[in-house]
Amino acid sequence: MTNSGAGYPLDQALLELYEPLGIVPGQAFDPAQVADLDGDRLRAVAEEVQRSEFARAMDPATMKQAGQCMFQPKGDIPLDLLVMQSVTGPIGLPRQEAMYFPAVEADGQTLNAQYDYVIHMDAEHMPPAGPFWSMTLYDSANGFFIPNDRKKYSVGENAGMQLNAEGGIDVYIAAEAPEGVPPENWLPINRKDEDIDVILRVYVPDPEAVGSWSSPPAQRLGE
Repeated sequence: MTNSGAGYPLDQALLELYEPLGIVPGQAFDPAQVADLDGDRLRAVAEEVQRSEFARAMDPATMKQAGQCMFQPKGDIPLDLLVMQSVTGPIGLPRQEAMYFPAVEADGQTLNAQYDYVIHMDAEHMPPAGPFWSMTLYDSANGFFIPNDRKKYSVGENAGMQLNAEGGIDVYIAAEAPEGVPPENWLPINRKDEDIDVILRVYVPDPEAVGSWSSPPAQRLGE
């Protein structure tokens, strides 16, 4: 390690915390000089941070802000979102290349596989993407695709979709194939009490349009 981190106050503060652990830029690591740690306490704190940040990541209000602020250069992303991003997985593309928006019900409720949903976008409110957009389905607990015989996990130009005659689209999240719905627009779920996430990715977003655009709500069917 040769960079002292002096150019970034947060990096410098972190290096100061590392020093009692024997981690010092430009110096050899000597295990004999490392401070004793309470491993059980450290693990408990780490697990609590993980739980709280995952809970924040599932909060619709937080994710609406995060969709427009995450994966930016150091110093540009708010510290609270930087922590959440570090815990949940810093694997997104830079903001100018992609933005991520969760689909929730109009009242902010997250989605659950006990119910079926439809997400409607008319031609005037399609995602302000450059090359393409995609809508992908995951289970909330693990962030994994939901297994299905069709191996269908997302809707979009790269995964298959069918626009209606007016240029809009209806994406269905349902346990059974919805009657009259193009199969490209159906995301299968397993009928059980399981929270699910639908993430709308907007690739190379239009910087002017994305500020006034909001992701469409999911409407619960049968109500």
